[in-house]
Amino acid sequence: MRITTKTGLWLLLVLSLVIGALFVYWSTSKRVLTGQVCDVQTGEPIPGAMVAVEQVATITDDQGCYRLEGIPEEFLISVQYPGYLPFAETFTTRGMWTKRFLLTIALQPNHLSGTVSDELSGSPVEGAAVSVGELSTKTDATGHYELRYLVGRPVLTVQADGYLPWQGSFSIERNLLNGAPLNVVLVPNTVMGLVRDAKTGEAVEGALLTVAGGEVFPQGKGSYVLRRVRPGTLITVQATGYHPIEQAFAGSESLVIDLHPREVTLLVSDALSGRPIAGAVVTGSAPVAKTDGDGRVTLWRVTLGETITARAEDYEPAQIIYTGEESLSLALRPTSLRGVVRDASTGQPIAGALIYVDGRIVVADGNGAYFIPDLPEQPTLVIKAAGYRKERVTAWQHANPVLAACADSTMPCADLMLTPFKVKGIYIPLALLSLPDQVRALIDLVERTELNAIVVDVKGDRGWLAYPSQVPLAQELGVAIGGLMDIREFLRLCKERGIYTIARLVIFKDSPLAFGHPELAVTNADGTVWTDAKGAGWTNPFRQEVVDYNIAIAVEVAQMGFDEIQVDYVRFPSDGDVTTIAYEEAENTMENRTAAINSFLAQLRTALRPWQVFTSVDLFGLTVSVAPTSDMGIGQRLDDVATLVDYVCPMIYPSTYISGNFGFEEPANHPYDVVYRATQDALRRTKTKIRPWLQHYSWQVTYGLEELQLQRQAAEDAGAWGWTFWNAGGRYNYEELFISPQEQPPPP
Repeated sequence: MRITTKTGLWLLLVLSLVIGALFVYWSTSKRVLTGQVCDVQTGEPIPGAMVAVEQVATITDDQGCYRLEGIPEEFLISVQYPGYLPFAETFTTRGMWTKRFLLTIALQPNHLSGTVSDELSGSPVEGAAVSVGELSTKTDATGHYELRYLVGRPVLTVQADGYLPWQGSFSIERNLLNGAPLNVVLVPNTVMGLVRDAKTGEAVEGALLTVAGGEVFPQGKGSYVLRRVRPGTLITVQATGYHPIEQAFAGSESLVIDLHPREVTLLVSDALSGRPIAGAVVTGSAPVAKTDGDGRVTLWRVTLGETITARAEDYEPAQIIYTGEESLSLALRPTSLRGVVRDASTGQPIAGALIYVDGRIVVADGNGAYFIPDLPEQPTLVIKAAGYRKERVTAWQHANPVLAACADSTMPCADLMLTPFKVKGIYIPLALLSLPDQVRALIDLVERTELNAIVVDVKGDRGWLAYPSQVPLAQELGVAIGGLMDIREFLRLCKERGIYTIARLVIFKDSPLAFGHPELAVTNADGTVWTDAKGAGWTNPFRQEVVDYNIAIAVEVAQMGFDEIQVDYVRFPSDGDVTTIAYEEAENTMENRTAAINSFLAQLRTALRPWQVFTSVDLFGLTVSVAPTSDMGIGQRLDDVATLVDYVCPMIYPSTYISGNFGFEEPANHPYDVVYRATQDALRRTKTKIRPWLQHYSWQVTYGLEELQLQRQAAEDAGAWGWTFWNAGGRYNYEELFISPQEQPPPP
């Protein structure tokens, strides 16, 4: 486009005016400085910082921004804010045509640093709390610390567990502005400790103190110096004879620790009876002590692992190792034992009781007193007395009711308590053993009724045996009957049910032996074997071979486990023409007959005594009622035989008494009176237990339930020690007979 002269002049005029206006504005306007103050490390704005140029100052806003007007061409700007190093720097604007300037200022946080160390060891203290005002930090593993943004008073505080606190001033110029480190040395704290006996208050010497992370310096007499003990630190104290203790340190300047002595109460008792032993001497690390009247003693300051020993006269010493229990017990084994055998129901002494121990037999005296010397280490006592249950005490059964501690005795002493036992039994004949089912039925009858015993034929009325004997003469004679129930099986069934077992052995009435060895038989004057009215042969009571044979069988049967051996036909023959009998060995007088019978029973008692079985003898019913000097021609006298057995069993069958006996024309019609009077006759003549045989069959007079019950009642009323019913076939038809009246069901 073509520009004319006129137009050009116009444009020049406008340009001049603009330039003039700009000059006027520049020459008359003020210089303005704006910017932002921020943290040099984070870049975050710092509000509230004071920014000053010469005499002009301002405060940064929320965004850290500031604005200053009228600044000179050359100026010194300063910035201050708590926690930061001051900023000051000179700037110039000469040569700059603009009057607006932008300046961002980054402030450097102030900081204080240094190390914390242990005064004694010089080692760094890790975890010390370092603070200035509200700022705090903890030292690292090298003991170094650093604090930034410090404000307020220049006071540094240092605290560490186990050390005394430290506080001091620092120099702002030196430590903050110039960065000189401030190193702190901490002094370990010192705690004075004392260990005492909690019961006596006396110092405990030799105690071992352990302080986690601290130091312990024993000072003697229970005193200690502890260093570097931090509050909350567990202090463990151990001392011989004391319970260890562990407690947290509370931060005090002194510490008293009370140790409780290990206290154990020891009970010393008799291992057999459980009776406490007074006056027993107890030794260990503690002083020697003695048990009191209750067998107790308290031991103090007992050491873990210590062996405590108790001793007492007539006892073996015993030991136990203490492992921290509050109470201990020691049972001393008596080396001897004494006491009294007593009736458990009345407390009365039992004279003549037998005590079996270690292959020995001790006999209680007339007052029931006994003494067992040299008691074995693990004894088994078997106590037996007629009229009582046989009891067994094995290996120190403390709670056994058989044992009762003696009162007022310092020696090993235990009364042996026996429970009265009265047989209520029935009889099983030899032939019935061939019918095992019927035998089991009778065993069941006993189990479910008041009955508690069974008499079983083992050597029957003719001399045959119910088992294969190992006695040579029995094997020679072949007297064992086959096809019978095993006697051991019979015993097992009875023992399982708690049934008392009685083996009946017929002695001198013995056909196999009489005919097998006529020289041992009762013979006629012509030397032939004499037989009774039923054709049975009898053996000669004067011959020792006959005695030995029967005793050997009795011992063999006892070894099977029977509770009692009962002998029958222990007499001279009577049922037949006895006038033809001739004895070569001795004249047939009462003295010789009774001597032979008594000799057999005495030898039997001696042979059976080691086998712990009871013994009984069957007698003719009339023998208890005739004159005491009479043997009725058969060698049986109650007063003689009663002293040789545990039980006398007179056969008081009313039907066997003849007219005139007891003043009755027909004694069988008076079952109660016959049994009562015969039992009373026996009891008046002997202290041996009387257990009559009662009639469970009809002969001459029919016997029903009433007659049977009258016999039982008569025996009990008269004071018999039990009773046994006899039925030759083993048939017992009245179960009600064997149920006591209070147990019988009411009538319909």
